[in-house]
Amino acid sequence: MDKNVDLHLHTLVSDGNATPEQMFLAAKEVSVGRLSFCDHDALGAYRHFGDVFVQAKELGIELLPGIELDSDYQGREVHLLGYGFNLDDAALNKHLNLTQRLRKEKVTLQLAIINRFFGRQVINLEQVLFPSHSSPIASSPLPRTSEPTSVRDTLMKPHLVHAMLEQGLFSEYRAAAHWLAQIAQVPVVVPKLPLADAIALVRRAGGEAVLAHPGFLVREMGISLESLLDEFVPLGLTGLEVEYPYMGTSSFFPNFESERVMIRELHAAAGHFKLKTTRGSDAHDVEALKKFATCSKVDG
Repeated sequence: MDKNVDLHLHTLVSDGNATPEQMFLAAKEVSVGRLSFCDHDALGAYRHFGDVFVQAKELGIELLPGIELDSDYQGREVHLLGYGFNLDDAALNKHLNLTQRLRKEKVTLQLAIINRFFGRQVINLEQVLFPSHSSPIASSPLPRTSEPTSVRDTLMKPHLVHAMLEQGLFSEYRAAAHWLAQIAQVPVVVPKLPLADAIALVRRAGGEAVLAHPGFLVREMGISLESLLDEFVPLGLTGLEVEYPYMGTSSFFPNFESERVMIRELHAAAGHFKLKTTRGSDAHDVEALKKFATCSKVDG
């Protein structure tokens, strides 16, 4: 598999902390020549920052349209990656607009609960909506574009959790997330498409549907990958995200060997079902992008 590819990156549009331009420059630094922004239920990375396809081309990078959709499989959250679709597809954008609106309503209510519970302003909604980020690198060769008034399309749990961690209210992410789920319950439900419907949405938009980081489904959720693929490959699932930095993400992947074993299993499953294989860092910042690129080249 081409080590100069990273088809799973996040930006400020969802829960990342970098602009597309900053990701392009980091990718160029480590010789990543093909990439995709797969923000959660959002396409703003392709809309809020000028013509990013031209910007990528200026740096010799191929940019593939991408997205990461939340979906439901047997009552559990499964993430689906979509690639190469029509960014202006009406049905896809209708779903994204609804999801983003409900996410914003939910986070706004939860934010108020957090501030009220702790008796002070722990989180400011404006800071979540308009994330601060460094200005474009002065020496950048990319064409300049005006700064958008807002870049964050998708408000998410991590925005609240990280804010509480930064305030020292919790010592680690899981504890803060558990508290949020127990204490900050609100009457807003963000619906998740059934996995079959999410696949169909991507396919109807002219794209390819790829199962994101399936190692988590296998190890953490105990899902039978063979059964899942038996069901969804006939419905249009076309690929598996095989190469992924699992090590250190949970107790199920404590070391490099556990990651390698999982990746070998996924390669075998993709071969058996004749699926395309992809690789992605799931990077939310430039350092994670660069680490994945450099480590995988050394290991590969």
